Amino acid sequence: MSKLYKRSFIGMLVLAVLAMTLAPLLLQARPPKTEDELIVDLASPKEKVVTVALQQLEKNYPTSTKALPDIKKLLTDARPAVVRKAARVLGAINAEVSKTDLNNICELLKATDKWTVIDGLEALRGLKAHSTIPQILPLLKNADKNIIRDACRTLAVLGDQSLIPSIKPLLEYPDLAVQKDAADAISILKEK
Repeated sequence: MSKLYKRSFIGMLVLAVLAMTLAPLLLQARPPKTEDELIVDLASPKEKVVTVALQQLEKNYPTSTKALPDIKKLLTDARPAVVRKAARVLGAINAEVSKTDLNNICELLKATDKWTVIDGLEALRGLKAHSTIPQILPLLKNADKNIIRDACRTLAVLGDQSLIPSIKPLLEYPDLAVQKDAADAISILKEK
């Protein structure tokens, strides 16, 4: 009887290993979701479902405007990760946005979490967001050097030569990476 148990146990082990080996392959074989399916996922109460849908919309449908109204609604979502991802997607696809959308994205610049602020800055770089420059300028004096660096990069994209005096003091900042980003921003702005 114990031989029967051993055979059953070995058989189950083989099946388990086979299942674990084939499961990823079977999951990959599934066709990607359609744009309409991803738009439906944007209304999910599950944060991860929404952020994955946003990522897939950016990756697979970057030129489509069909999902834009639903993505813009997410800028006021209660879940910070959803708001951050929605802003980043809008920036990445260079979406046309309204003043209200820009104001919603600028709310990210007021966060205490540096990654939220950086996501807001990165989103603004991909948008026609010249009107947000007054909200970006105070970030040049932020305590976090990464926020300062991203503010320089964003101002270089959105601004003009009039911003050079605001960035110039950063050429003396104690961190070399900040100095480099400030110098790069000034160089870009001088050419505008």
